[in-house]
Amino acid sequence: MIFNLATLASLSTLLGIAPTVQALTLNVSTGGGNATSGMLYGLLFEDVYHSGDGGIYGELIQNRAFQGTSVNNNQGPYQTLQYWHTSGSDTLTLDNDAPLLTSALPWHMRVDVAKGATGPTGFWNEGYWGFNVTTRTRYTASFYLRGTYKGEMLGAFWSNTSDSMLGHTTFKVHQTEADGWVSYSQTFTVSSSAPDEKNTFHLTFDGASTAGKSLRFQMISVFQQTYKNSHNGLRMDLAEALSELGGKFLRMPGGNNLEGIASPFRWKWNETIGPIIDRPGRPGTWGYVNTDGLGLLEMMQWCLDMGLETILAVWGGLYLDGEIVSEADLQPYIDDVLNELEFLTGPVTSKWGAKRASLGYPKPFTINYVEIGNEDFLNGGIPSYVDHRFIMFYNAIKKAYPKMNVISSIWAGYFNNLPSGVIQDLHDYLTVDDMVAHFGGYDHADRQYPVLVGEYAAIYDAEHTNPNQLDNPTLQSATSEAVYFLGLERNADLILGICHGALIKSLHDEPDNVAMIKHNPDTLVRSMSYYVAKLFGTNFGTTTAAVTGDENYGPLYWAATKNDKGTYFVKIVNYDGAASTPVTVKIPGKKNTATLKTLTAPDKYSTNTLGDMQSIWTEKKITGGMGDRHGTRSSSINYKTLGARIVAQL
Repeated sequence: MIFNLATLASLSTLLGIAPTVQALTLNVSTGGGNATSGMLYGLLFEDVYHSGDGGIYGELIQNRAFQGTSVNNNQGPYQTLQYWHTSGSDTLTLDNDAPLLTSALPWHMRVDVAKGATGPTGFWNEGYWGFNVTTRTRYTASFYLRGTYKGEMLGAFWSNTSDSMLGHTTFKVHQTEADGWVSYSQTFTVSSSAPDEKNTFHLTFDGASTAGKSLRFQMISVFQQTYKNSHNGLRMDLAEALSELGGKFLRMPGGNNLEGIASPFRWKWNETIGPIIDRPGRPGTWGYVNTDGLGLLEMMQWCLDMGLETILAVWGGLYLDGEIVSEADLQPYIDDVLNELEFLTGPVTSKWGAKRASLGYPKPFTINYVEIGNEDFLNGGIPSYVDHRFIMFYNAIKKAYPKMNVISSIWAGYFNNLPSGVIQDLHDYLTVDDMVAHFGGYDHADRQYPVLVGEYAAIYDAEHTNPNQLDNPTLQSATSEAVYFLGLERNADLILGICHGALIKSLHDEPDNVAMIKHNPDTLVRSMSYYVAKLFGTNFGTTTAAVTGDENYGPLYWAATKNDKGTYFVKIVNYDGAASTPVTVKIPGKKNTATLKTLTAPDKYSTNTLGDMQSIWTEKKITGGMGDRHGTRSSSINYKTLGARIVAQL
């Protein structure tokens, strides 16, 4: 079958570059090809710029357990009452008076009601710079209370914009100080959707009956309905957007947030499991305290809910301040990794497998990939990683799990005797032109050491040079990433997978560098990079298909894969090419209709921002057939600028 993509538009007229390709014919082979990993496109998650707390983690209350907020150093203390405010005849105080709710949460909020108080009193929370309040979902509010109180407490959302209550729930309380900490929880819906995210959550109670007395609160929580209704789960709209990418794996829990800013603040898996009141949290790498509510099991549930392969990163002995655990002291950390793997994969008869089962997961998880550390080339980490750290973890893991695929966090070329089959994790943060230059970068790479591109992003262009990064992905930067993808697809026998280095970022935290998705409490901004990743991730086969063209690569680039159902995915990217280029795609023996999917935008610097989405995604059925020397039955599609196209043979 022949398809004529009649007018591939380009970036050249905007750049003043003369067209270099007048027309292109691609012949797709239906025989041979190399097997792909089957998981080329995936996701990286670490809690960065409130991608976890205040992001994909479904908790809406900020500083819910008074663990703290900002981290400006690694000394502490971090506990504060930030984001909490009084709303009546009371004062709020951070207190650690015994008995505590749990040893993991040593501080709580004491509410001292003024003598002579009357009417309602209480407090409110700002959320993560607002709340998403809508009638389309339900909410669950909960808290722990210590003190004497009999009566009702009102939990309510208020709109700052309309100065009105949007919805509420009532807690019926009857307890004394002798009862200690008592938990309360209510699920409810709201009566009105908010006009925007400028909303707050209030908890109020009767001032007269508590005048001159104190009540103590801990773990004050509000969850919006979560993705697939998972307990302690994911923010629904963000999770749905990630699912739409079509990724096949989740690399987690980081990222630099795995390593920790300094001792002892590495990510500790066993402090992220169990009831949230037993999770102490920690000062995170990216400037704020992590609650660890989105812990190991929540991430594994994420993998289950989206059908993702887990790429599990484990701490490898390096802190980000340059401290490195000595060879003599490394064994306890290796044992900790083996405990984590037993927790995830062990039978219920094992110590840690039994622990997992007690937390609601009797069936072992499947873990096929473990990465030792993250970016151990940082802060002088290479010598110790090459000399002993990597191989000590590697040997212990392979002894216990002979079939485990082990990933090095640094380039294989640093090693003298790296075991065959070790996967190397390479990170590419590049200019747009360097991204394109990597198109053929793996064509002649050593197949002895597969590659995981564990982080990538085009972050510089002609107008943004180091250290001034792009604010948001542009059509040009996303298109350069698409060319990079094509190079990986051509070498899909070598490349295990690829994931963007910045999956999610809060618009409040970091609006001035790239991310796949940026968010505020009630809105998502899917970037140009997001749509390129979706275009590629949802159109990928299990075997490479050879493609020959009658022109050299550049400014048009291409690659193809096919699946076991006989579907071909032919991808063409136009990077700084001609204003209009006819392209004919020939697939012998194919007679049915194809789908043409296109991502484009008005110009090379077009970008998606809050309230101004400039990307254009189109899908169109096209029918090919044998024609004369001038062409075929064809569909003619013309845009001012084109980024990438997929011809998916159906």
